[in-house]
Amino acid sequence: MTQVTMLSASQISHLLDMPAVIDAVADAYKEKANHPATLWPMVYEQLGGEADMDIRSGVLASKHVFGSKLLAWFGENAKRGLPELNGLVNLYSSDTGEPVAVLNATALTGFRTGAAGAVASRLLANPDATTLLVVGTGNQAPYQIMAQLCVLPKVTQVLLANPRNAKKAQAAAAQMSMTLEKLLSQTIRATNSVVAGLIDHRLSEVEFTGVNDLPAAVQRSQVIVTATPATKLLIQADWLQPGTHLNAIGADMEGKQELDAKLFQRAQVYTDDVPQASEVGEIQNPIKAGVIKPEQVAEIGNALLDPTLGRHDANAITIFDSTGIALQDLAAANLAFVRAKEQGVGTQVDL
Repeated sequence: MTQVTMLSASQISHLLDMPAVIDAVADAYKEKANHPATLWPMVYEQLGGEADMDIRSGVLASKHVFGSKLLAWFGENAKRGLPELNGLVNLYSSDTGEPVAVLNATALTGFRTGAAGAVASRLLANPDATTLLVVGTGNQAPYQIMAQLCVLPKVTQVLLANPRNAKKAQAAAAQMSMTLEKLLSQTIRATNSVVAGLIDHRLSEVEFTGVNDLPAAVQRSQVIVTATPATKLLIQADWLQPGTHLNAIGADMEGKQELDAKLFQRAQVYTDDVPQASEVGEIQNPIKAGVIKPEQVAEIGNALLDPTLGRHDANAITIFDSTGIALQDLAAANLAFVRAKEQGVGTQVDL
């Protein structure tokens, strides 16, 4: 009989803290670059209307685990009073093949995706950046903001934009401080009081503003995160100031697009997995347009290990195309599982 630990969204939110997840995701990227970690082919399916699902899987050798995540997105669920994202992460021992944990995928995805953007910003963004723009006000927005505040110590202005509905940007900005305080109280305060104190202080310094003039917001921002389901470009190439860093989070399926393909003509470009991103990520568009070739794109794990692959010029535009890979999920899931065992958290099920 095999005993499996079941972890809910609430339990995961209490077990994880963003700084630790950022480091875990960075280590997973490095492990991919060193080749002991393995990714298996991703599965995507459009389910009709505003709905899709994907399955990501792989092996994280250093942690002796493998597993998969199935995540479904139903864009109309908000109108039904239901969450837009639902799914599960299944974690297995790579020593015995036994299942060890089943985790709520929605909470885990928030942390690991926010952490991915923070890994890139910590490496590539101007550390003196003061203005962050987040395009998209959905479930991912607070995780992206929390993660960016962990690695960009001088950000005091956070702009929020919703390309479909400016009123939603205003509403999200008005509530964001409270949203982040709640997220913080669930996570970092429970695991790292020193970091919690620092971020509490940071939040008191940050002003959140909803914007409806996207070109103007882009022009005044040094770091930009796009986290939308857009299929048409949102940000034009000539809007950006020199030295801007962009994290393109939204594109994870063929046909999605947030950035002008022309941007890639003058940018240093990075991604989590070049073959995957070439098919479903933001770089699919400039590749199809003949603006860049896949071999011109660096993987973030290689750049973390090799300083020569980092930012070349203070005035360069840098882009991180974050399509999301299973190793992020496995790293975050394993961290939650290990902490759950240490703290006696979770429901034990005999299978």
